[in-house]
Amino acid sequence: MEQQFAALLHKFRELPPRIDRPPTFMEVAGYPHYENVCSNILAFFFDPTENLHGFGSLLLDALAEAAPIDDITEGAYANVSVERESPTERGNRIDILIESDTYLIVIENKIFHAAVNPFDDYAAFIDQRNVSNKTICKFLLTLEPNDAGIEYGFRNVTYSRFIDAIRHRLGYHASHADTRYLVLLLDFLNTLANLQVGTRMDPQFTRFLAESSDEVIALLKEVDGFRGELRTKVRELGALINLQEWSNVRQWLYRDRTELVDVLVHDIRVSDELPVAIDTRIGPHGWEIQIFLRRGSNQAKLRSLLQSLEIPFEEGERFISPTRFPYTEQLERLQPFIQELVDKIAKA
Repeated sequence: MEQQFAALLHKFRELPPRIDRPPTFMEVAGYPHYENVCSNILAFFFDPTENLHGFGSLLLDALAEAAPIDDITEGAYANVSVERESPTERGNRIDILIESDTYLIVIENKIFHAAVNPFDDYAAFIDQRNVSNKTICKFLLTLEPNDAGIEYGFRNVTYSRFIDAIRHRLGYHASHADTRYLVLLLDFLNTLANLQVGTRMDPQFTRFLAESSDEVIALLKEVDGFRGELRTKVRELGALINLQEWSNVRQWLYRDRTELVDVLVHDIRVSDELPVAIDTRIGPHGWEIQIFLRRGSNQAKLRSLLQSLEIPFEEGERFISPTRFPYTEQLERLQPFIQELVDKIAKA
């Protein structure tokens, strides 16, 4: 089995390195899935009379190309108004309503929610509003192809086609745009592109999983069993540490699912300025003890404390004990070392 896993890892290493993309601002803010946020941004950029952004009719032209809107005439965007959440008589709300002298454009924006909207009500509302016999265009804007609302005249436009049309025309408009809103628009487009189906996994990696699925599953099972053994070790070690004397010590367990490490944590409040943490970490390379301060406290104070207690350490982002133990070390031999360390700091 060991040779089998070694061959699997060799195949994995031969894959081209994954190119990590930096998160967009919307992703950092936690907004990429919020339809209202996306619709607000779309409405702002759809309005060619909005002098702040300086893109003119960029998004309207892109929509006409992506949809497409046939026989659209020059001047179709005269006296444009853009409305958000336009209420119908039945109390429903249309995401984006764009009206000019010659067009009524309805856009229902869907990111991940199912398109189960009252399209009949939307259509009736637009027909009733169209007293000047304008050209009506009704669109469902989605990440994936979707034929919802088709019986009421809604046509599906995918974000992929819409984004491509925007990028195709962006160069001409960019020179006239406010730089701040150019950055915002590009960030918005990148966020939507990241959400699109089919862009999440590298195809070579997907092929690797398909060709080696049995071996990958077997390896994951072994890794899961190893994680279980790590947790058992730190839990049993924690049970050996006597904390009855210390009201200022809290013990708990931690693990990061992206690492093959489990941690026995001792939080020790020496003072308000010295919230000390001791991480007793175990992984494939054995046991390691790290000492650090919570909430970015003054590391010099911790250094001074350890020196005064004659606790040796190696310098780094965290202070690391020079004493390490192998993976197979008996917990009864490890316990006195951790106990003494906790007792010294807690007593300080």
